[in-house]
Amino acid sequence: MHIEAQPLTGVFAAEVKGIDLVNLDGDDLAELRALMCEHEVLVVRGQSLEPAQQSAFSSRLGPFGEVPFIATMDEFPEVIRVVKEADEGAAFNFGGAWHSDFSFQAEPPSFTILSAVDVPAWGGDTCFASMTAAWNALHEPMRERLRQLKAVHSARDAYSPKMQALHTGMSGMQIVCDESANEYEVHPLVPVHPETHKEVLFFNRAYVRAIENMANDEAESLMAFLHLHTTDVKFMYRHRWQAGDVVIWDNRSTQHVALNDYAGFRRELRRTTIAGGRPK
Repeated sequence: MHIEAQPLTGVFAAEVKGIDLVNLDGDDLAELRALMCEHEVLVVRGQSLEPAQQSAFSSRLGPFGEVPFIATMDEFPEVIRVVKEADEGAAFNFGGAWHSDFSFQAEPPSFTILSAVDVPAWGGDTCFASMTAAWNALHEPMRERLRQLKAVHSARDAYSPKMQALHTGMSGMQIVCDESANEYEVHPLVPVHPETHKEVLFFNRAYVRAIENMANDEAESLMAFLHLHTTDVKFMYRHRWQAGDVVIWDNRSTQHVALNDYAGFRRELRRTTIAGGRPK
């Protein structure tokens, strides 16, 4: 079977129709993976995956990524339930800052798979930004400057003990902050994607806390510029969730944010991540 991907924007992201993620054969899976890398975000509607099905499909993409700080399902330790109850309108929204999943790890995840279980009547969209497109839009002098730089990634402002109170407002999730969040990893600001072999910006404001060997003032100025540039609407796809949706994205070439605009509605998604390698 040839899998067709219908673009969702003129820049990146596509919807795939007419496939069943549970029953893909090996050739179809390889084609789907290639489309995942090419389009960076893939939307597959009408799947309604149970946890066991999501786990089984995800495992065919590679080993599961390590999940720090966040409690997973007892029966499926690779699956996170992303839950916000209808009466938790004032609570922090999980994923509510622009980020690439767990970029603070030595080997951040390659792909994330998110399936929709219970979605609001409106609101709760997820926005994605293409870091390939953001890189391509830069002038060559800026590209040459960024190629020489490395970014310091840390979870300290997300999961260190000082952040525990922020996470306790969500009754449907258990997030345990600890001192390990103060550790850091240094990654190239412009690695080469291991499958597409394209240069990408590996940057997100949630976890990049400094630029190696750069004074704080200069680093803050550069990071502010990169945040505004990479999250510009022209590099963005905004996904409106429907129950049964599965969205798969490439963390190596995108960042994303979950919008917190659905007070009074319940939202539940299930997330799995696939292990990646060290950016280089």
